[in-house]
Amino acid sequence: MSDLPGVDRSPVLPRWLARLDRTADRGLLWAVVAGGLMASGRGPRRRAGVRGVMAAAATSAIAHALAKPLLPRALRHVAERSCRAVGAPPPRGRRFPSAHAASSTAFVTAAGMESPLLGGVLAPVAIGVSTARVVLGERTVEDVVAGAGLGIGVALLTRRWWPVVRHAPARARPAGDAPALGDGAGLVVVANSSAGTPGPLETLGQIVAPVIGVGDTDGEPEPPAPPSEIHEVLPRAQVIVPEPGIDFVDEVEAALDRPTADGTEPRAIGVAGGDGSVAALAGLAQRRRVPLMVLPEGTLNHFARDVGIDDTPTALTAAREGDAVLVDVGVVDITAGDEGETRSVAFVNTASLGGYPDMVRLRESWEERWGKWPSAAFALVRVLAEASPLVVELDGKRRTIWLLFVGNGGYEPRGMAPLFRPRLDARVLDVRFLRADVPFSRTRFVVSVLAGTLSRSRVYVANTRTRLSVRVVGPPVGLATDGEVQPDADRFVFRIAPGAIPVYRPREV
Repeated sequence: MSDLPGVDRSPVLPRWLARLDRTADRGLLWAVVAGGLMASGRGPRRRAGVRGVMAAAATSAIAHALAKPLLPRALRHVAERSCRAVGAPPPRGRRFPSAHAASSTAFVTAAGMESPLLGGVLAPVAIGVSTARVVLGERTVEDVVAGAGLGIGVALLTRRWWPVVRHAPARARPAGDAPALGDGAGLVVVANSSAGTPGPLETLGQIVAPVIGVGDTDGEPEPPAPPSEIHEVLPRAQVIVPEPGIDFVDEVEAALDRPTADGTEPRAIGVAGGDGSVAALAGLAQRRRVPLMVLPEGTLNHFARDVGIDDTPTALTAAREGDAVLVDVGVVDITAGDEGETRSVAFVNTASLGGYPDMVRLRESWEERWGKWPSAAFALVRVLAEASPLVVELDGKRRTIWLLFVGNGGYEPRGMAPLFRPRLDARVLDVRFLRADVPFSRTRFVVSVLAGTLSRSRVYVANTRTRLSVRVVGPPVGLATDGEVQPDADRFVFRIAPGAIPVYRPREV
């Protein structure tokens, strides 16, 4: 017999339920689960832990601070009469609804939105917590049902300000004229030896580790693919390992201008590195009208993941078979001063001015641990608190802004921070900026983000264009392109390069 008053049942079940109930008190159970998920690596598990613990915390606050004090006291008397009618003990210290059931259901529902399999595994635990409240006489069935409904509602509401992103390769048209490289003859590959080395901000992020990510790596940068790994699949490929400080783009261009030792004409280029290295060679591939092979061996490989290249063997096999898609390349023409020389810089993901470069750096240093969206949100708040407004002319119209984002292709979601792009060949620029000429613009922006109404806010402007001219009114500023900060300048022209380039990826993606 159990020692719990008014409960007549076998001793094993209530003892186990009592333990589970104590573990779930004050959210301890779900905090431990979330910690384990967030420590298990990037990807759906980490996002599930972050979303779950945030939903559970919000639900618990709502239940304790709003629902219990505000709901009519008559509900208690109704429950007591219901318990007496069936001979059960009245609930002790009852207030409607059950916070245990609410927070448990919120956590599991939110986690399941990121990983349905994980949600299915955790669902019995949440059901056990709710069952324990009833069996132990702490709450009625009505309490836990109402709590579960509240938890589900709050979990679903998180999608309004943190979209659930199903990370999948972006769509693109097949490139029918990409050559099958076979044994690698005519392929020039750069293995960028500095691509896997984190910069100061990445290192700081790994140490401090405080704020949103795709993939399932352990967050440690991988060294570039060695020539032996490339030669196992493409034995006749020419692999260049540039010395630190050497412009490897010039080395590759020189290699394209001369036949190989066996007389084969160069017909494709490749890069083993991160987004910055890929962008540099994507510009060369566009100018020389040759296909590009991307080996995701850098600190950040967002472009490779968008294309659908998860690892080096996948890219090598696609190049050998000649499977490729057409991908747009963004270009920004940069000029410093009235007499300055204009130079063109390619970007495959994004470019940004104002506070956005700092925000990107912070987000990328934090997202290895916390995932992309929470990191982006906290990084944005920090940058906005410290940033100074930037006066610019956008296509001749003067604006005062906090930051400017330009994406290569249309990013989604439209009314929030750009998280992913559905197409790689959209032939448009995604232009977004945050106005600083509206009263209380930063506060209004944060409130709009929290309320999920950013798309209707006056301070946030988002549209698509085929070309954008920007002139900085004031001192020159730095431009960030794919994580690389360019020298300060005051005039920028963003455009999509004429002619998409073939990028190798498997046909089944």
